[in-house]
Amino acid sequence: MKTLLHSLSFILLLLLSGLITQTKAQTVYTVTGLVTDAHTGDPIPFASVALVGRRSGTLTDEKGRFSLVVKILSDSLAVSSMGYKPLRRAIDPERVSQAVDFKLESGGNSLQEVTVKAGENPAWRVLRQLRKNRSINDRKRLAAYEYDSYVKTEIALSHVTDRMRKNPLIKRINEAMSKHDSIVDNEGHRVLPLLASESVSRYYYKANPERKREDIRKTRIKGVAVDDAGLSSQLLGGTNLVSQNFYDNYIPILGKDFASPVGDNWKNWYEFFLADTTQIGDHICYEIQFDPKRPEDLAFTGKAWIDTTSFALCQIETRIGKGANLNYVRDLTIEQELESTTDSSAGASGTAGWLPVSIHLNADLTGVGKQSLGLRAKVTLRNSNILVNRTHPTLFYEQPIEPSDTVATSNEAYWHTVQSTLAGADSLNKDDQKTRQVIEKLRAVPAVKMAEAVGQVAVTGFYKVGGFDLGPYPYLFAVNSVEGLRTRIGFRTNEQFSRNWILRGYLVYGTLDNRFKYSGEISYLFSRQHWTVAGVRMADDLERLGLTPELIGGNRIFYALSRFGRYRGGYRSQQKEVYFKTEPVKGILLTATLGTRTFDPVFPFHYRVQPDLGDQSALQSDIFDAYWSIEARLARKEKYLMDGNERITLGTKRAPVLTIRYTHGSQALGGQYNYDRFNLRAQQTFRLGPLGRMTYLLSAGFTPSTLPAPMLFPHIGNPTPLLTTNTFNRMQFYEFVSDRFVAVHVQHRFEGLLFNRIPGIRKLNWRLIANVDALWGGQRKANRDVESFKLLPGGTRPIYFGSLDGNKPYMEVGYGIDNIFKIIRIQAIHRLNYLNDSPNGLPLNSFALKASASISF
Repeated sequence: MKTLLHSLSFILLLLLSGLITQTKAQTVYTVTGLVTDAHTGDPIPFASVALVGRRSGTLTDEKGRFSLVVKILSDSLAVSSMGYKPLRRAIDPERVSQAVDFKLESGGNSLQEVTVKAGENPAWRVLRQLRKNRSINDRKRLAAYEYDSYVKTEIALSHVTDRMRKNPLIKRINEAMSKHDSIVDNEGHRVLPLLASESVSRYYYKANPERKREDIRKTRIKGVAVDDAGLSSQLLGGTNLVSQNFYDNYIPILGKDFASPVGDNWKNWYEFFLADTTQIGDHICYEIQFDPKRPEDLAFTGKAWIDTTSFALCQIETRIGKGANLNYVRDLTIEQELESTTDSSAGASGTAGWLPVSIHLNADLTGVGKQSLGLRAKVTLRNSNILVNRTHPTLFYEQPIEPSDTVATSNEAYWHTVQSTLAGADSLNKDDQKTRQVIEKLRAVPAVKMAEAVGQVAVTGFYKVGGFDLGPYPYLFAVNSVEGLRTRIGFRTNEQFSRNWILRGYLVYGTLDNRFKYSGEISYLFSRQHWTVAGVRMADDLERLGLTPELIGGNRIFYALSRFGRYRGGYRSQQKEVYFKTEPVKGILLTATLGTRTFDPVFPFHYRVQPDLGDQSALQSDIFDAYWSIEARLARKEKYLMDGNERITLGTKRAPVLTIRYTHGSQALGGQYNYDRFNLRAQQTFRLGPLGRMTYLLSAGFTPSTLPAPMLFPHIGNPTPLLTTNTFNRMQFYEFVSDRFVAVHVQHRFEGLLFNRIPGIRKLNWRLIANVDALWGGQRKANRDVESFKLLPGGTRPIYFGSLDGNKPYMEVGYGIDNIFKIIRIQAIHRLNYLNDSPNGLPLNSFALKASASISF
């Protein structure tokens, strides 16, 4: 789910391409005037003149005169100069030409002394003081805080070429949209709005123990392929998209980590210039300009304003550098205004830390190739009614997992109140109101309705029909050596069917084996707050050793492709389970399961029923297992969204996810064996500063019992041409089986660290990637004695399961290039040992080139 928004945006770029007509002529507005001293009448040179709420401005000349030429006006003009009080004057946003004069009063403010050492950049001293005072000014030093947030989100299509307008789909949409439906941006280009939303929320934070809560109170959403409530309210409501803290060393944006210009490593990443001092609100601030030392680094260019008294960050404007190794991003800017707060706790007084009161995020995205369009996104946030150091009980911060059913409202009276109180100058204007009307008309176009349906299937894998979702589509067809043409029809119910009862299932038919297979599940959702669900499932299907969806981490595409071709290691399985899941404490999910399953191989295999008798033992191929298990999943700081009855994780922000499971097989329940099995799994992604990001998966298993090989731990090999992480890409299917093992998969993404420094290669935006995969394992002699090598009836040689040397780990290393054509990854994989022919007689090749495709920024 962490890439859902990225995928949806990309699909919209492809499906709704070229919906915009050409640029039209744009009115130009001119404002002129004179800035003078209110007492002496002398002109004030080099005073700052800016439109309030816009990024347009200029400076007065030596005679105090200014001329500001823009394409869009706001309703007021602000002037500031060192030593004077700032002044605002109203202007007429409809007049093409007007003159406004300013008379500034003396401010009477004095600056702290700044000592500049010979040979040192004067900006460094200011930045050192900022880091020194971080413990006083950073919001993280506060014991608690809360505030109301107003968030406005706007998304529109832009940058469409003439070639794309010739698309038949585009023509039909353009025919339905009139010239009066166009929206003009600040640059005079017509854009087609896709989404406009407003939300109001109350945000709470507590430092010790760290807890967060955000109550989304109301939302108003209009958009293409977007519902007015539910998942959209959770994605677009609240402050998730604009919560950057520039006091941190790195700022996460679009899955990348950008070095903060005011972080601990500011001197290694940036060049600085102390430009001037200016007044921001009630604060006299140093203005410091910054640029990346190396244009290809993940760093910003922009300006920061730092208070001359407290050395707190008052305001910052950042823009992602054009040379940064990013996909689809033409431009991205972040603007923040911060204010000092007052301690709200009982008996306290004085200032307490600085919190953002206004944030603006603007992004321009573009598709692949020259003949592609762009996506423009704007997010505006305003915080108010701030309370600091007023804590709530810890249980208070366990917020509802989804907004209430009444969170979405189009009540005009309510939003009029919000605009006059919380939103202020950032509230909806005339263009925003027109945007909603255009979106309503766009959604009524039949071609857009079809595009919405296709986009829904492409992103979720399901097609919604009333209370049922049909899919997922990757499993629809397959062709393999056992089933022939495999056709599968599946479904799940959604919240329209029931908000508590959930049904899932599928039906499969194979043309070669002439068999129907199926799966059915029914569960009841008791609680969303503590995620408590109980259910029953039954399945009868063809599976493959070591390739269950659970073992391969939910990789839907790899699991679907494993159904194709020669079906080595296949077995028919009948499974029945009863399960119960609950999350008593946030971040700890407990699961209990009771079930039975069968193993009926379609490959040549048998085992000794009484291994102590050696070759005199009776032989058997099928297995019946009865078991119960308990599992604990620990995921600190994990966030979720609710999509109907589905809970979708947004990850843990680099905290590890740990899963521990104990399984007990029981003859008392009707199974063939009594056994114990222990499993451990840990996964985490973390940052290594300028070196990029590293991800590891650690898994381990142990069973002290004597069991046939299929009931031990078949390791996940991947001999297919498809590169799949968290598998052994040069290992054959079921080549090795262990009764105890430790496996480590480490992958490191260098981002643009090396390729960005090679002329010619830099423009390609390639990224270096490397991996190491290691497996320690083995089998006790008692388990090896279970296996039989006698020929099966008809003289067929049975499959042999290999065993690892406990003192010699299996090793693979890989290296490759990611982001080829912004979507393809090619990687070389080397198998370092166990290079003799596999136990099954299959030839081994220690080297392979593999490929995969993914969409990422």
